[in-house]
Amino acid sequence: MFKIAKISELMASAGFDAWGVVRVGELSDAKARFESWLAEGNAPTLHYLHRNADKRFDASLLLEGARSVVVGAVSYKNEFSEGYKADFDARIASYALTSDYHTVLKDMLREVATGLGISDRKAAKICVDSTPLAEKALAHLAGIGWVGRNSLIINPQLGSFMVLGALVLTEECDTYSTPYKGDGCVGCSRCLLRCPTGAINPNRTINTTLCISNRTVEPSAEKGAFDTHGWVFGCDECQSCCPHNAIAPLHTNQRFDRLITPTDYNRTFWDNLSTEEGKTLFEGTPLVRRFKE
Repeated sequence: MFKIAKISELMASAGFDAWGVVRVGELSDAKARFESWLAEGNAPTLHYLHRNADKRFDASLLLEGARSVVVGAVSYKNEFSEGYKADFDARIASYALTSDYHTVLKDMLREVATGLGISDRKAAKICVDSTPLAEKALAHLAGIGWVGRNSLIINPQLGSFMVLGALVLTEECDTYSTPYKGDGCVGCSRCLLRCPTGAINPNRTINTTLCISNRTVEPSAEKGAFDTHGWVFGCDECQSCCPHNAIAPLHTNQRFDRLITPTDYNRTFWDNLSTEEGKTLFEGTPLVRRFKE
């Protein structure tokens, strides 16, 4: 049995800003909401979301004998998270200006697993975004924050400029976190009003067919005439206007230091950049996804 104190020590040492531990169990309510969201046609081109729904909400189907899930969050907020000048038309979401978070978070979670003395791959599984796991639902249960109107987890100190990762364990823990109580979005609708395409649904979900981030990041997204309002990769509109993000500090984990200065590249640069040039120039960052064929 793992002790929560030891897990907390290791998560802090690895560089996580917030974390919690959840007992494994099927997230029936979250699963029902997710299935309704899909049925309403909010993600028609994101085919990977339509697969493995059972695994997404029951970690024991991802790792046999799973008992616990350690959920961690890291801030990546930088100066560009706060927005661009109105006339700049080659904007990049701030998470994409750093090293690829998939790689960084996996390395951090490996450090935690090693610190726990785990060497058997059958005893733990690292999950970062690409693995079908309901990270946001688990982050809420882990006490990291609430689900904001923009569908993202918002932490009262860190805001929503965070990336999430999880470590699924076959061991139980001596205690578990309690879900975050409270809702810092009550009385505020800035993100709904700010979204230039109306992609934010009233029930705190996103219509990906209207979402600029989906249109500019996902290779499978519908192409064609679509006003991205100056964004070439991702979109931070619903985050940069959030009052919680306005007071959140810049990131402190050096692994999320900015590697790219987006204002060095104008729209003409992006319009004329070849696939091979893009892969070479932005290797190791999330921007490489733009050049997948």
